[in-house]
Amino acid sequence: MTTPSYPVDTDCWLPVLTARGEHDTLSLREVMLRAHELRDIAVPIPPAASAVLRVLYVLAARISALDTAPDSGKSEDWLAHRRSVVTTGRFRLEAVNAYFDAHRDRWDLFSPTHPWMQDPQLLDQARQVGINRLDPTRPRDNSPVWFKHTHHGHAPAIPTPEAILWLLTTHQYGPGGGGGTRTVTRREPDGSERTVSDQYMSSGPLRAALTHYPLGRTLFETLVLGIPDPTAAAEPGRDVAPWERDELPDPLGPPPPITSPAGLLLGRSRHALLLHPDHTGDFVVDARITWAFKQPHPPLAGNDPYTIRERDQKDGWRDRRADADRALWRDLDALLADSDHHTRPDTVRSIQYNLPPAVRDNVRVRAHGVDQDRQASDRQWFTATTPPLFAWLAEQDRNYARGAELLRTAAETVAGVLRSALSRQYRSLGIASAGPAKGDVPWVATAMTHYWPRAEDLFWEYFHRKDFAEPVRAFTVIAEEATVAATSHEAHQPAVARAQAGVLRYLRNHAAKKEPRKDKDR
Repeated sequence: MTTPSYPVDTDCWLPVLTARGEHDTLSLREVMLRAHELRDIAVPIPPAASAVLRVLYVLAARISALDTAPDSGKSEDWLAHRRSVVTTGRFRLEAVNAYFDAHRDRWDLFSPTHPWMQDPQLLDQARQVGINRLDPTRPRDNSPVWFKHTHHGHAPAIPTPEAILWLLTTHQYGPGGGGGTRTVTRREPDGSERTVSDQYMSSGPLRAALTHYPLGRTLFETLVLGIPDPTAAAEPGRDVAPWERDELPDPLGPPPPITSPAGLLLGRSRHALLLHPDHTGDFVVDARITWAFKQPHPPLAGNDPYTIRERDQKDGWRDRRADADRALWRDLDALLADSDHHTRPDTVRSIQYNLPPAVRDNVRVRAHGVDQDRQASDRQWFTATTPPLFAWLAEQDRNYARGAELLRTAAETVAGVLRSALSRQYRSLGIASAGPAKGDVPWVATAMTHYWPRAEDLFWEYFHRKDFAEPVRAFTVIAEEATVAATSHEAHQPAVARAQAGVLRYLRNHAAKKEPRKDKDR
């Protein structure tokens, strides 16, 4: 039976948002040809959107020749070239078609020799694991069934456009642990044979990461501004995208070098996949998912260009992890300026340099995060977008960044004081904890639910009017309101009323100590 074909460069699978705000679905080639007419991609799943963007960045870099460092090796010259590309307002039609045509036989998702973003060797080396394993929103075979009623005996086929999104998501955010068993035999230089049979997979390179992407007025601007600077630290060598590579990967050999941009953005996957379509190619009915390499990838010579780096407890540096309980505004100061405690994503930092003001001043930043552990448990994914940031930086660089830090620090400090005061006063009542974990205090969750949305509103109100004086007192007012909201239903009891008053008194004393007022009549 002939294997169906699904060329991702001509078949429509990628959801986009048009300039009129309408949804459409386009092929990869159409997206690049019409990027200047499109507002954004419209992938509804944050980790899939992040993975798709990395594919589009590589395509944009190749088409615009922003993938190579200038002969001078200077970042200033590369930034000047980026400015000239942005000024044109679109990708050149000839360059787009020339690139896709040069790799005409590499875009077929179901090619028997070079399936797009997959490893055909798995057909002989790995077991099928079932289509449910491709979709992380489907419950595992030993998990309770809640929102999706799939299980080992019920695994509906996945439409191919959706399967492509899950394929890319697995490469970037895939879980560690058990996958399909892969058996690889290789002849060593001494003539002996070496066989490795294992099912253990390492986690994907972006697993649990919080990533930030510049967002322009059009998809064209978004893609050009998100291309990492190739003059930054990266391994030397010829940069090759997965679909550009002629030889098949050696799972027992060293992983490919982390060159820029393709090696950095797409070459760090620890998963090998092979999708199996139905006879029409419109659906994917099964998959092989297993380990890609046994040897570890070397550590990055630089940073992932889309992550905030922060100091850890050992005074080293790590990527800031995604946290579903942490709103994006709390990272604003880390997007505006570097400090002793954090550094901005490289692509966000570069927006400040050598761009037309009309482009720079309208750039926003979109965050995609997946709150998950480093192994296999997923908690929640989320996305958020800032307002335009870089007009502020052009006006008052350090003042805005410092002000954002002061407001954010005050909000977090007051939240910690509120949590501590509520917990202490609740336990003073001698009531057994009612939460799922030992020591849970029911007042705290209610208070935090009230506090953080109002703290965000207050943050933006003070930030926009450049009011960075006495932020602790401002957030304490919200904490007092949160205290009343969490305890008022029980405050008719004298003991609870005393506890509530104790929390309020503690909050006010803390604010007075942090921000003492010299003038008693103020």
